Amino acid sequence: MRELLKFEYYRIFKSKIIWVMVGLSFALPMFAAIALHFIIKKFGIDLDDMDLDKDNIRYVTWFIISYFYERLPVVIALFAPLFIGRDYKDGFIRNKLTAGHTRLEIFVSAIVTQATVTAVLSVCYMLGGMLGLLPTMFGVDLNHGEMFIRAGTLLLSLIATTILFSALALLIKSRAGVVVIAIAFIFSFGIFNTLASSYSYSHKTIDAYEELYNETMERFSQSEGANYYSIDEMELDKDSYFNVGWYIGHPIFLCTNATLSSEMIPSFSTMMGVSSADGFFEYGNKIHRTAFSNSLFTLFSGNYASYLIDQNDIYDLPGVTVRVEEAELAYNIKSVLWGVIYFAAGYALFRKKNIF
Repeated sequence: MRELLKFEYYRIFKSKIIWVMVGLSFALPMFAAIALHFIIKKFGIDLDDMDLDKDNIRYVTWFIISYFYERLPVVIALFAPLFIGRDYKDGFIRNKLTAGHTRLEIFVSAIVTQATVTAVLSVCYMLGGMLGLLPTMFGVDLNHGEMFIRAGTLLLSLIATTILFSALALLIKSRAGVVVIAIAFIFSFGIFNTLASSYSYSHKTIDAYEELYNETMERFSQSEGANYYSIDEMELDKDSYFNVGWYIGHPIFLCTNATLSSEMIPSFSTMMGVSSADGFFEYGNKIHRTAFSNSLFTLFSGNYASYLIDQNDIYDLPGVTVRVEEAELAYNIKSVLWGVIYFAAGYALFRKKNIF
């Protein structure tokens, strides 16, 4: 095994493509960090007049370095299949077996080295982002290292994806075929994310919202404003939420990391929508899942009475607000489980594959 790992790492080290990838992983976030300063100014936000606190700086730091999770999957989808797939073309896998290495050793060495590439590129991206932020007025604040824990959650999910792509590359001789499958998998996550985030709420959450809604409507019906509306037409139809989309999207939310980027990575459009230090770039320790679909209001389109409910009351509903640590734990568990499934299934097929 040790000799196989040395051989694989040597091949990676000698690859010109990997050094280009490392250079881009440093350069792109550095450019993004510096450009962010000027983009914000272009939107009319004068940073010199703003009293940025630590939460603001931490938000910007996380905004820049966390995007390795968005940028690197396509790189992994290209590099892993093309690099591992070359083993079939050059006969390396056949030679390894002939030399006495077991299929398990071959499989593990490929997975480990590709996971290492993913980790190195992710670290390079984060370092590049931090170096890019240093000369700006934002600076860098890692929240006493806590930010690395959040980054670790993103990285663990990427490694699970790397295991999948590497296993596919070991099972399918066509490098182009694996690349197509990997790219399709990545872009399908956009659909999964939309479904899972829109239908992330459980029956318990919707029932609590219905109770809050009815209480609000009871107070509203006794006000003068009720004279301008037909109260009977404002009855909440919660069953409309539990449709076919919920039966698909909710299991995706519970069982996969499809919503990880929605919860953990800041939105650029949200950042551009503010113009003062009040509430500017908040790096909180809680996640408000109403951000998935703006608020529970939008789940019942056309029911304008929903806007009578205070947003803070929405945050107090069960399942709407979650601590970052709880979300991290859930995502980490799912990443490990899917990584194990990809590995076990991949090896089970690889050990029976006809290499010769």
